[in-house]
Amino acid sequence: MMHRALLCICTIAVLISFSRAQSSREKQDRRLNPQVPLQAELLASVDANKLSLGAPVFAKARVDWNDPSCHLRTGSAVSGHIVAIEKRTKQSKGSSLAIAFDHADCDGRIAPIQFTLFAIIAAPEVDEGAPLRDSATNLGASSTQPHMSLGSGGSSAHAATPIASKDDMSLNGKSSEDNTPKVIQAGQVIGLKKVTLSVGTGPDGASVLTSLKDNIRLEGATQLVLMPRGSVAPTPKPSVAENSTPPNLTAAATPPPPPEPKPTPLPPPPPPEIDETSICTAPCTLVPDSTDLAAVHASRTLSTAAFGFVPHDTREYSAFDYESTLTYLDAQNLLFTYDPHKLRQRFPAGIRTESMRTVRAVLLDPATLKIKKMVDWQIQGEAQFIWHAAPGQILVHLGHHLRLLDANLNVLREAPVPGQLVFVSASPSGSYIAVGILHERHTPTMHQQLADDLHIDPEEDIDVQLFDQNFALLLTTRQSSSLPPPVLSDAGEIRVNSIGHDRWRIRELRWDHTEHTIANINSVCHPNISTPLPDSVFLVGCTQSPLQNWYRLIRLDGHPMLNGHGSSEEIEQSSSSSNEDDLAVRIVRCHTSKARGAYFHKQDLKEQEVSVYRANDGKRLFFSTNPAVSLAEQSFALAPDGTQLAILTSDSISLYPIANTSPKIGKVSQATHPTASN
Repeated sequence: MMHRALLCICTIAVLISFSRAQSSREKQDRRLNPQVPLQAELLASVDANKLSLGAPVFAKARVDWNDPSCHLRTGSAVSGHIVAIEKRTKQSKGSSLAIAFDHADCDGRIAPIQFTLFAIIAAPEVDEGAPLRDSATNLGASSTQPHMSLGSGGSSAHAATPIASKDDMSLNGKSSEDNTPKVIQAGQVIGLKKVTLSVGTGPDGASVLTSLKDNIRLEGATQLVLMPRGSVAPTPKPSVAENSTPPNLTAAATPPPPPEPKPTPLPPPPPPEIDETSICTAPCTLVPDSTDLAAVHASRTLSTAAFGFVPHDTREYSAFDYESTLTYLDAQNLLFTYDPHKLRQRFPAGIRTESMRTVRAVLLDPATLKIKKMVDWQIQGEAQFIWHAAPGQILVHLGHHLRLLDANLNVLREAPVPGQLVFVSASPSGSYIAVGILHERHTPTMHQQLADDLHIDPEEDIDVQLFDQNFALLLTTRQSSSLPPPVLSDAGEIRVNSIGHDRWRIRELRWDHTEHTIANINSVCHPNISTPLPDSVFLVGCTQSPLQNWYRLIRLDGHPMLNGHGSSEEIEQSSSSSNEDDLAVRIVRCHTSKARGAYFHKQDLKEQEVSVYRANDGKRLFFSTNPAVSLAEQSFALAPDGTQLAILTSDSISLYPIANTSPKIGKVSQATHPTASN
């Protein structure tokens, strides 16, 4: 009995060992031959006419991709090269390209990993990112948006399996009109006519793109489906001979087929959808063209030369800057900052260098324009460094900290900034503050290679943190540096998404995971949005015929309150407020028409116009024009009680009284500008 029991135990042990070995071998097979597709997109265009043999090709991962030997985070680089090329000639009207992907940035380590180009989707798609609430984790635990896998694992390299991609290819803000097939087949090319893809038939297992006419061109952001090299069997290479039809020897004995019916003419295109925000219905105000208004003089004017400030405004500009700023802290404190142009200090900061500059902060008494306090701040970089927070408070980027200051510039709270600050976005009441910090995505070697070969600054990651007004961390997430900073309301986030040609949808996505559509608008350019007032959105868009920029203030229920038609000479429309009742708007005009984002010089600017509007009906309360344009972005400030407006010109600070803001009176005054300082 003992011998039999011993034999039974040994048999069981052998079976268990065999089972474990078989399971381990199966797992090893799956590791060696994973059939997990990588969704990627080209970082730059690929043009057969401009390429040479061995030219690099770069793509980035659109979602996280995992393999035992490599983890690719969203945005990580995948590199390859051209292994064969045939360009269009007079003798050969077609062209071909063989592309092999053989390296990837695996968590900061450039590793040799071979991918086969499986399919191409050239349909245009704009990555608009995920909302903060949907891509983040509470209490500071970093997280990425979960993604569904395109396909299941497989251990054999038989014929390529079609990939289900409907859900994944539309993750990043694609409109509801998604014509992408539910299944992606091997060698499928979507969005390119007369281009074929032979999977894995080229040298070194490269896939071959062939066009019977013209040179092949893949635009940047073209979507690629890449498969690990061992999981895909080569597909037959299509040829012209295979596709040609052999002669029909019995055609004479066979009656000809009946003629095909004529296609039914397409119905006429539907009329353009109406933009209801462009229709001003009461209570709403159209910005008047007339400037024949009652004049009001500045109550006080102070020359900025008294502080030793001399603007450096002879260079070429792409946007207004932060060399000087003007901010109301409360009714008794007006803050003027300027750059005294001391020597910059530069320090190594990762791949880049970090510049530190001195900014002088001058606290003024608005009643007398006398100096109450003067301090020097160390500011990182040249970008914006001061923002409105809760009433009577400002947020300032000092050194490597964000500091919340009171009206006397005393520090209330602070939070460290462990890196380069990219943006700060606050809700109108200051109850929520989003902070974006640069997170370098690539290794120094890959960063330099991308910069050298693509001739652009490589895309990076931005670590986003959301704080409440007490600087308590609410959530963290990560987004691409190509996306705009988030725009916050007091209840959530305001987002603009494309819904068709020149059509945009503005939505509020609340923190409680409810959402509502604010408005659908027409604009030939991407609208800029901001939230200077609670329960409203300030929009800047443009039309094509006639070419002009326009601006509007609309409530969160979509009702327009203010409508300005603008002109092609307007280079900027910006807004600011420090209370819930009034809104200040600055318009800067050029002598000639300028496109949005075009470079300009100081002498190109004709005048700046600053107006004050009542928030509840858009009634204009104040109007000012001045040819001495300040090149500062934060060049005007409305007092918290709405009774006074401070305007910074190229050489002075002027204070203007605002007419009675009562809805019953609403008198408008036009400012005149003294030539001498008081």
